[in-house]
Amino acid sequence: MKKLLLIGLLASVLAGCNSDSNDELTCPPSPVAIDIANYAVVAEQDSANTLTPIAFDTYKIKLSGMGDGVYQDGNEPDPNKEYADCPVAAVVLGSINSITAINVYSSADYSSELTAGMSLNSIFNVTEMYVNDFDYFNEGGYASVADFADILPTTAPVFIELKPNQAPELQSSHIFYIDIYFANGKTFTLETEEVALF
Repeated sequence: MKKLLLIGLLASVLAGCNSDSNDELTCPPSPVAIDIANYAVVAEQDSANTLTPIAFDTYKIKLSGMGDGVYQDGNEPDPNKEYADCPVAAVVLGSINSITAINVYSSADYSSELTAGMSLNSIFNVTEMYVNDFDYFNEGGYASVADFADILPTTAPVFIELKPNQAPELQSSHIFYIDIYFANGKTFTLETEEVALF
């Protein structure tokens, strides 16, 4: 009985020590915006790596903008201080992150008319995006990447989710490429994992 009591007391002291140190950390100052330094393709489909064929309407490409926080003068994080890990919902710094063009294409033929390397902007819908002046869901349907191109240039979105709106003519294996162009000359070429669509 004494042994159980001692173990219980020791466990509560250790748990208390760990929680105190985490509870004392404060959130860092919030950035007023982020300066996008790169985009990355977020892994979404488990079957993409095994090339197990999947239906075109279940496939998504998620792009995430990454970059450095832009802070107000006097409200920057202290590099010598440890902060808690807090979520930050920053907007993109529009003045230097203006997107001028986007192009989606494949390594393989999508149809007899949309061959490898041709733009697939008309057959990929934007199913999620944060841009103030672009309504990607309107009147019960999603806008295409081609529709998004009509409002360019605009502030680059922090995230973009794309989904094909039609099946390939034949079941085939694709690596999709997404080129994103910025007004300041930055260009990002992103590549998905190979995926077999039908």
